[in-house]
Amino acid sequence: MKKAHITMVALVFIISVTACKFGKRHTTIMENGNGNTVKIEYWGQTYFNAEGTAIKSISPNGSVKYTRDDKTLIAESDYRGKITYELNDGEKQTTLDESGKEFLAQAVKDMIRHGHNADGR
Repeated sequence: MKKAHITMVALVFIISVTACKFGKRHTTIMENGNGNTVKIEYWGQTYFNAEGTAIKSISPNGSVKYTRDDKTLIAESDYRGKITYELNDGEKQTTLDESGKEFLAQAVKDMIRHGHNADGR
């Protein structure tokens, strides 16, 4: 009985921790054509800069995952709204180098092209 209780408590804990993502708006967009594969997923709200080349903010605990062919960018916001980036399963970082910024700009342009407005609406 004690094992069942511990298992139940652990299960409730795991569900409550992961529910942060489940309670947010989740959108997935896939495109496969012209020799390119693009997949965009985001949880919560994502807002872009006025130029449409960078992420201005992501709602707390939200994230964006962008894949183009074999390159991946993940941008996540913590509960305070601080954004970290991860490129191609690398380390998380708060700033991107020039190559990362170029890939981010392509990602944002693709998101806008697929209906996500630059101001996040």
